Amino acid sequence: MVVILDPGMAVCRLRPAEATDEEFLFRLFAESKEEMRGLLGDETLWRSLVAMQYRGRNHSYGTEFPGAEDAILCVENGVEGGMPVGRLLVDRKPDCWRIVDLAVLAAHCGKGLGRWAVENCQQRSRAAGAKLTLQVRPENRARQLYERLGFCVSGEYESGVEMVWDPAAADRAE
Repeated sequence: MVVILDPGMAVCRLRPAEATDEEFLFRLFAESKEEMRGLLGDETLWRSLVAMQYRGRNHSYGTEFPGAEDAILCVENGVEGGMPVGRLLVDRKPDCWRIVDLAVLAAHCGKGLGRWAVENCQQRSRAAGAKLTLQVRPENRARQLYERLGFCVSGEYESGVEMVWDPAAADRAE
């Protein structure tokens, strides 16, 4: 799927993740762990710890969501396929879809890419007649985006806030 986010600006699309994206996906994950770099003080230790966490997360996702659709969020830059700037991992069941992971490189945050990815999921889950769920940390700014897009809190846990978007309820509200 391709969309122009802002005329004259970025053209955004999703493409299936491939084995060749592994380096990018690791870099995207490592960027979210930057705060640990200063705490550890040792670059080698930091890289080792991040690599271990990355492998653990991938194993966990593969076990819990074995059929999840893994896509790379790209911005067109004149190169075939575009420049990877994020990831969207969605587990699709007949009546409920789950955004397992949505991440955008820090340099590309605030440009509407995450919003586009979530709205894309909402459109596709609506067409499938499925609710859309996700989990977010309470302090994450993305929570405000999800609330603006119609997600409601369905539970709060130590690991985060569970949110749901119900297309039927959204249709009734419109």
